[in-house]
Amino acid sequence: MSAHHDVGGVPNHESIPREQIAFFPWELRVDALMWLLTDPTRPGGPVMTVDELRRGIESLAPEEYKTLRYYEKWLSSLVAILGEKGVIDRAELERRVAAVSAAHEREHEREHADHAP
Repeated sequence: MSAHHDVGGVPNHESIPREQIAFFPWELRVDALMWLLTDPTRPGGPVMTVDELRRGIESLAPEEYKTLRYYEKWLSSLVAILGEKGVIDRAELERRVAAVSAAHEREHEREHADHAP
């Protein structure tokens, strides 16, 4: 029985984009985090493995798996695995994200107000 993430061999009549795309800065940071967290030469050893990343991605709910982009899946998995291991506190991370988002909104509100007619 196949799971929602197992799409190998499933017919797909959509064209596959072949042009190179530019990565967003946050995507490069997620990739760098994965390299750092899985580095076997890191003092104390790796924090997690690529297999754990894959498990986290494959554990996403079907709708999440279908709608999240590649590095969004990675980030979701990293947060879940690091939370499982007690490396990060999910509630604290959510508070920090909310604070950064609010600061970003305030900053952009000022920018728009400065340019208003």
